[in-house]
Amino acid sequence: MTQTELNHVHNPRYFKQLDVDFDHLGGVIWLYMKPQGRGCFTTGLLRELKRYQQGLYKWEGSYIKNGELYPVKYEVLTSARDGIFNYGGDLELFLHSIADGDKDTLLKYGIACIDVVYPNAINYNLPITTISLVCGDALGGGLEAALSSSIVVAERGVQLGFPEILFGLFPGMGAYQLLTRRVTRSLAKNIITSGQVYTTEEFYEMGLVDIIVEKGDGRNAINAYIKKHRRHQNGYCAVDKIVELENTLAYDDLYRVVEIWVETAMNLTPKELRVMERLAKAQAQRSVRNKISTEKLQDKHVM
Repeated sequence: MTQTELNHVHNPRYFKQLDVDFDHLGGVIWLYMKPQGRGCFTTGLLRELKRYQQGLYKWEGSYIKNGELYPVKYEVLTSARDGIFNYGGDLELFLHSIADGDKDTLLKYGIACIDVVYPNAINYNLPITTISLVCGDALGGGLEAALSSSIVVAERGVQLGFPEILFGLFPGMGAYQLLTRRVTRSLAKNIITSGQVYTTEEFYEMGLVDIIVEKGDGRNAINAYIKKHRRHQNGYCAVDKIVELENTLAYDDLYRVVEIWVETAMNLTPKELRVMERLAKAQAQRSVRNKISTEKLQDKHVM
């Protein structure tokens, strides 16, 4: 790889929907998602996350800054948007693809999602600890992305849940597999099929959030966590590998989930598509001040 190519992979100027802030002294990468338009996983955001990950793999867990390579020890996935971590899938893309009978676009989108989630979920098979800082609502695929990290830090007052069942779908980025790394199978299924939105405290009690912080305190809390654990990070990374052995996450399984998700999407009824359309508009307009109210959707869904 030439110096020009290296700069293209790691230079923040080449990212438009992702801010990359690297603390080379602490070995901490902060990834701030800032999707254009709706606060969801746009195809542009997915491409940039993938580009960043390719650079990390290429240089075996190192990151370039000022022309020098430094080892990455921690990666923090968070959001640059106030009140929104990520609303999940691009519902407008889903609606257009379903209307056109375009299974290929849905499949490519789903693959792009798991191609980003999977490396994070296995800590890149490198001595890197992945952390999610949920500083706003995380729904659907946004919550899947958050749960893919080894450590989940969440602010009080955010909404967490999988609303997909309300329009006849399910979270297709591996929610069940990610949940069952932390909770029982029956609880994981209930969380997915209920369509319920949970509080940070409820997720903490279930073991799905590791650290609760006050609004705006996330970065300080993570820096404190890193300072406390840095001395023994080698041991913590080893424990993460043991946990992964017990709860193996296979890429092929995620791929099969995407295939089932595509088939399910193509069989949605007109009524279910109307519910999806309402949620897509809520994504775009942020009509309830950064909150998507599934209670209102449930009311409309049963009418």
